[in-house]
Amino acid sequence: MSKADELKVDLEEASLNSSLNHADSADDRLRTLGEKNPYYVHNLAWTVEEEKRIVRTFDLKILSWIGVMFFFMQLDRGNMANALTDNFMEDLNINLNTVTLGSTIFTLFFCLFEIPSNMVIRRAGPQRWIPFLMCFWGLSTACQFFLKDKATFLICRALVGMFEAGYIPGIAIYLTTYYKKDEMATRLSIFWSTLAIANSVAGVLAYGILHMRGVAGHAGWRWLFLFEGLATVLIGILSFFILPEGPTATKGGFRFKGYLTDRQEQIAITRLIRDDPTKADTGKGVVSKKHVFKALTSPRVWPNILIGFFGLLPFSPLTILSPLIIKNLNLGVPPLVSNLLVIPGYVISLSIMTFVSWSSDKHKERAFHGALASTYYALCILALAALPEDASKLSLYFALIFAMGGQTCWHPVNAAWIAGNTAPVGKRSIALALYIISVNACDMVSVNLFRDEDAPRFITGFWILFGALLLTIVLFIFQRYHLMWVNKKRDEKTRNWTDADWQHYNETTTDEGDDHLSFRYSY
Repeated sequence: MSKADELKVDLEEASLNSSLNHADSADDRLRTLGEKNPYYVHNLAWTVEEEKRIVRTFDLKILSWIGVMFFFMQLDRGNMANALTDNFMEDLNINLNTVTLGSTIFTLFFCLFEIPSNMVIRRAGPQRWIPFLMCFWGLSTACQFFLKDKATFLICRALVGMFEAGYIPGIAIYLTTYYKKDEMATRLSIFWSTLAIANSVAGVLAYGILHMRGVAGHAGWRWLFLFEGLATVLIGILSFFILPEGPTATKGGFRFKGYLTDRQEQIAITRLIRDDPTKADTGKGVVSKKHVFKALTSPRVWPNILIGFFGLLPFSPLTILSPLIIKNLNLGVPPLVSNLLVIPGYVISLSIMTFVSWSSDKHKERAFHGALASTYYALCILALAALPEDASKLSLYFALIFAMGGQTCWHPVNAAWIAGNTAPVGKRSIALALYIISVNACDMVSVNLFRDEDAPRFITGFWILFGALLLTIVLFIFQRYHLMWVNKKRDEKTRNWTDADWQHYNETTTDEGDDHLSFRYSY
């Protein structure tokens, strides 16, 4: 952001603070903030059924297509696991350690470009930026058809990681422009449920496509990368015409006459601002350095980020190596069938994640849901680590499948927790980017825990993952009581404040968003 842009933002905030000086009551404050958005109607009333109809429209028109987009993203991220069962390493003359290095490079580039991508998404508009990213990571995936050696493999993994950066937190921010705080975990679970669906379908697709080995003289894994990459490009192009800018801009493109009436647009915006007044901001500038700094230094954000890092350490090893682990179990099935045998794990994952997220939204509770889900996950990982060397192949297989069932079960809850507890939108976008960085940065550690010399059981790696999940449980509980303590301190400080005290505070403070003393954290 240029100095001129930063000065403009500061002047706008100063103007708003001046207006808030005259907003002595909570209702007046809401009115002042809400009227920054031209679609906000302070005294607007609506029925429960009207609101449900609007939310259903968003679910069917917006969330469903976002799910399709994420489905193809996960195909592109997961096809490496399938390619490994089709002599991928032998064809390129590389070993598992090189594959692990490729995963590390993918993650490194993903993390490096995550925050820059989310700094520009507001100016470019998520409805443009997200499809742009999708088209280019699809092309990078398709280019893996032409891999020749270790160098070309590593270059392609870097490109895929660079263009996928920014997509997931960008989608999360985009969804907050349609849904209230207590609707987000369920919607994010639906979003991430396509991960389980994609991983399940990927096994079926891979089973068919990998049988194309020899067609036109090429290996099956080459056709897998080409077909799934080009399909992603097609979905990215369609997304330019399907994703609207927001609830009040749904007309045009393949949306034709739009999704909402004028009244429904007013309801959609007003209900969001009443739930979170910071959403009244309609600015489209690049995220300011101030909001980046506040997100990076907020002690209320970092426990959730650490939860993402330690809690999802098992994700990449289980996702990437599960077909290979099953193949090494020698269950008496053809090697390509290993891709099909992981599907039950993803079905279990989908079921648990959906239930945990729904329950979290229903009961408006985050920490205990995350801790209990992590406990299930930890027990499954413990089984993989502790089963004796002479354990039956079937017991190891079922332990792996149930462990896969826990790998993202609390992920939407934690993401929704961050989104609901971080404001304004600039700070929120960077906080979510940091969270996704932590989730993916852990891949650089986790995949290196599983080495050739530890195959086929990888017991050392599973013991380390078990310890990480125990720490995750502690972090969930800590964050709950940490936020309760912050709320209590704010209550004690402002309990006896008069309207004059609040006016003086608003005149003199630089606090905004969740740093403002009127903000209360959910837990």
